[in-house]
Amino acid sequence: MRKVLVLAAALPLLLTAACSSSDDSGSSGTRKVVYIQGMSGIPFYQTVACGATEQAKQDGVEFSYQGASEWDVAKQTQIVDAVVASKPDAIMISVTDTKAMIGPLTKAKAAGIPIIGIDDNLQDDSVMETFIQSDSIEGGKLAGKKMGELLKGTGEVMALNNTPGTPIGDARVEGFKQGIAEFPGIKFLGVQYTQNATAKAANIASTTAGSNTKLTGIFGVTTNNTEGAVTGIREAGKTGQIKVIGYDTSDPIVESLKNGGADALVVQYPFGEGKEGIKSAQKIWKGESVPKKQSSPFVVATKENLNTPEVQEYIYKMQCS
Repeated sequence: MRKVLVLAAALPLLLTAACSSSDDSGSSGTRKVVYIQGMSGIPFYQTVACGATEQAKQDGVEFSYQGASEWDVAKQTQIVDAVVASKPDAIMISVTDTKAMIGPLTKAKAAGIPIIGIDDNLQDDSVMETFIQSDSIEGGKLAGKKMGELLKGTGEVMALNNTPGTPIGDARVEGFKQGIAEFPGIKFLGVQYTQNATAKAANIASTTAGSNTKLTGIFGVTTNNTEGAVTGIREAGKTGQIKVIGYDTSDPIVESLKNGGADALVVQYPFGEGKEGIKSAQKIWKGESVPKKQSSPFVVATKENLNTPEVQEYIYKMQCS
């Protein structure tokens, strides 16, 4: 029996959350897909799992997911090795590192397990059968244009990112710079790095807001950076004065959008990515061709459109319905 492993961008340690989505899980002939999250407890990855769970139930595929409790290559590697030993029919994965995860996933491929990337590809393009990802530059550009509109084309802005050299984060920042470039009156102050820690993002935002009276906008490149930016701006007493645009959502971020702590969010479609991961596994099993890259759409959420059906379909969730 072939097994598919879905790997998600990893966050450190083996806090595993497993969910079986097949009524006859474990029965002879049932195909199995495992999704490896980049990190457990992250709304994006949980929403991917919810979408995959729904599609797997519909199609009679056995599905489960797990992820480390922190963003850590070594811990994600441990999970990959354990999943490969369990011989799934496919793996979906959100990798924590596009280079370091080549070795572990090459071993999975050598074991005959198709690899489906969620949210990123590896630097070695030959390992994954397909990867499903939104265009990070385009998403960043949407954020930059929205920032320019909110600031009416003038001001000083900065970005909060996880670590230097992360392809997705760097692409979002590049897109953001392209977006604000359409507004010559806006000055980009550069990027500060937070190691994906909300508290550090809050401290940077608060300190910068207090020391630079010209700061008018912050772009949070990831969920934790956006939450930190909102907190830091509030601590500096400048909520509403400094615009915050985030990438991705969480319950606290959505609440911030409602109460004015955040001003706009670029929202991906992880629920749809999870569904496409399961569909792709089934095509691979049948020997059908699957594009190497599959694109996923965005919406820009604001306080005004948040409750519309279109935007609500994109909002991330921690509990599957």
